[in-house]
Amino acid sequence: MYQIDVKKFMDACDQPSDQTIESDQAALYMELIREEFQETVEAFLNKDIVEVADGLADMVWVIMGMANTLGIPFDDVWREVRSSNMSKCVNGKVIKHESGKVLKPDTYFKPNIKEVLGL
Repeated sequence: MYQIDVKKFMDACDQPSDQTIESDQAALYMELIREEFQETVEAFLNKDIVEVADGLADMVWVIMGMANTLGIPFDDVWREVRSSNMSKCVNGKVIKHESGKVLKPDTYFKPNIKEVLGL
């Protein structure tokens, strides 16, 4: 849903999709991601929940713009990463090291993003 919303906006702005990672548009989106991240960090440090919420939404927006720019089917990638993360669960729970780090049990599998992207 988010990716489609951003795609409609990009179309209205005549921003092309399916560019290469070397394109000027991809570089622009990377800079926008960096800027929005920094603004969100500052809002967090200032304990400004309104600006944190705005920053989070802005980051999702520019991340979806980058995905559209590069022709990345984000929902498919998300499902693969979600499946991988959930493979860390055993009987619905993760196993943690005493330090709090989530351990990777035998059920764990690394996400195969390359396959999702058809590469």
